[in-house]
Amino acid sequence: MAAFCVSCGTPLTEGAKFCSKCGATQPAAQPSPVSAPAAVPPASQGSGTAVKIIVGILGFFVFLSLIAAGSCFYIGYRIKQRASAFTKSIGADARPYTGRRQPCAMLSTVEASEALGQPVASVEQRGTTVCEYAYGPGGSQHFDVDYTWEGGAMTMGIAHGAMKHVAGMDTFRQVDGVGDETYIAPGNSALMMRKGDVMVNIDLRATGIRPEAAEKMARMIADRL
Repeated sequence: MAAFCVSCGTPLTEGAKFCSKCGATQPAAQPSPVSAPAAVPPASQGSGTAVKIIVGILGFFVFLSLIAAGSCFYIGYRIKQRASAFTKSIGADARPYTGRRQPCAMLSTVEASEALGQPVASVEQRGTTVCEYAYGPGGSQHFDVDYTWEGGAMTMGIAHGAMKHVAGMDTFRQVDGVGDETYIAPGNSALMMRKGDVMVNIDLRATGIRPEAAEKMARMIADRL
């Protein structure tokens, strides 16, 4: 930019401190003002924060969904495991009986007499599930042997479990070595024997039959099942 003398207006050479015509001292040249760079508007942070919040919420719900799915899977597995253990405990997988369903053929009068220690006068079959034995003087006393040919294992398991639950303790006396499982019911009221899926119940109420005699009969019956 051309400079001029502040006194007489004569053109000056660049950087001259005195006027070549009038000798007037010239003021020092002032640097041209530099424009400050335009302020850059700060990047918008609102939208980025909102995205982060949304992603965080979605991640939290995904995490909850995974926990819920895992819990449902575990609960389902435990229920299935307990159901399997329960059905097994009550004999749902017991071997089915495929033989003849003739109650009185399972224990003859001779065998019953031997177990009782006194003669058995007669037997009477009722349907395919009960055999009634008459013994004592003139056949005046009776006892029944009841057969559950199918579902006997589950029936025994439920009956045993129900009595145990009601009494708060196991009131059945286990008899070893007879069938798959054998019990004397509370008060010596009955003998319950299971062989495979067949349950045999010998009623001892008001019959005068000792549990030991019932055990002998149950052992003979189990050998035929």
